[in-house]
Amino acid sequence: MGHLFQHVLGAFFLGIGGLFRWCFFQLLNASIEEKYPKSLDYYWDQKNPNVDKNGFTTAQKNFLTGIIIFIAFIFVIKKFE
Repeated sequence: MGHLFQHVLGAFFLGIGGLFRWCFFQLLNASIEEKYPKSLDYYWDQKNPNVDKNGFTTAQKNFLTGIIIFIAFIFVIKKFE
């Protein structure tokens, strides 16, 4: 049961992080210059083992972004409660 919960929670953070990163980079593409990938598949690719120049894979960046967005969302809810 714990493994299933961990898998579902991990997939949730990966999905939220990937979607947020995709939206953010599309905003940068539209406002500054088009130098970021436009494909949603790039940001949701969890099995890509390639490590970027900063030392993270796409899945690791999505997971970290998902956790940060989730925590920020909790703070926003508490502030308006």
